[in-house]
Amino acid sequence: MIIADAEHAPGIRIPPPYERELKVLLSPELQRGLETIASGLTILPPGGQSDLHEHDEGEMFYVISGRCSITVGDEEATVHPGTAVWGPPHVPHMLKNPGSEECRILWVISPPGRERDIIEQSK
Repeated sequence: MIIADAEHAPGIRIPPPYERELKVLLSPELQRGLETIASGLTILPPGGQSDLHEHDEGEMFYVISGRCSITVGDEEATVHPGTAVWGPPHVPHMLKNPGSEECRILWVISPPGRERDIIEQSK
């Protein structure tokens, strides 16, 4: 069994205009025995957002708390706790929190790799 605590997970804060906090919970870089996935949290403060970006990995988002909008390709949706969204590899995506409360989103990528940048920057 592998257990990861968000309170002690490596993470970074991104300043405005793309204000958010990123934490890595699970990664082959952090835990032995993981090979095919990585996961973590994106924490968007009110008014926070990510930049529009894409990467080689597919990414699943699961909203834990708050409401936010997620854009994947040319589609946009407002999502709430309990909502899962899939972003395929090589498709631009972005998260925005236009609300007045923090939005916490679990992300899972496969294959792992992209999370290494967060881990390195957190040192």
